[in-house]
Amino acid sequence: MEVTLTFLSGTGLHISSGTRTWLALLAIRIFAVIIGAKTIWEDDLQDLACNSTQVGCHYQCYTELSPMSPFTLFSLQITFIFTLSWTNILYNKSNLRQLRCNFVQPTDIHWKINFLITLAKLLTEGIFLFFHYMLYPSLLRQHVFKCDITPCEKTVVCIMLKSRQKDAFVIFMYTCSLASVLMETIKTYYLVGKVV
Repeated sequence: MEVTLTFLSGTGLHISSGTRTWLALLAIRIFAVIIGAKTIWEDDLQDLACNSTQVGCHYQCYTELSPMSPFTLFSLQITFIFTLSWTNILYNKSNLRQLRCNFVQPTDIHWKINFLITLAKLLTEGIFLFFHYMLYPSLLRQHVFKCDITPCEKTVVCIMLKSRQKDAFVIFMYTCSLASVLMETIKTYYLVGKVV
């Protein structure tokens, strides 16, 4: 576990309990994305069953229902956040030898880097939640979808297979994102409070 914490945070044993909680949440989301990729989200397009044989209709209906797959959106979110954690590793690698105990008074430059990375994580989480809300205002996709666009010859009815499992995944990831936003907001407030 400590190896994972070191890899994700860049500081290992020298991180706060709040950061440990955030990292555990990130690790859970990474595992959820990996498992989801091999199970319920293996082929989202083929999971949309439509009562039409018109060439191109099925694809157009899928695009209408899901301009961007929630799984793709959450995967991108995790990638960006993981990149920020990796940036933290690169910065902290040179400072690991200086950390001798669980609490070290940070230098001015260390505080600024820590604050910027925390703020970037907070903004990343918030931006992806906003994009998800813009794409899916009701949070979840429709289970039964009526499609009446070119090249469909008539109004086509489509059903999303594995919809309950996909809804559970989206709710779980969305909840984790909100929890991360809350933790990063608290951490930002704490960091600002230390210099005020």
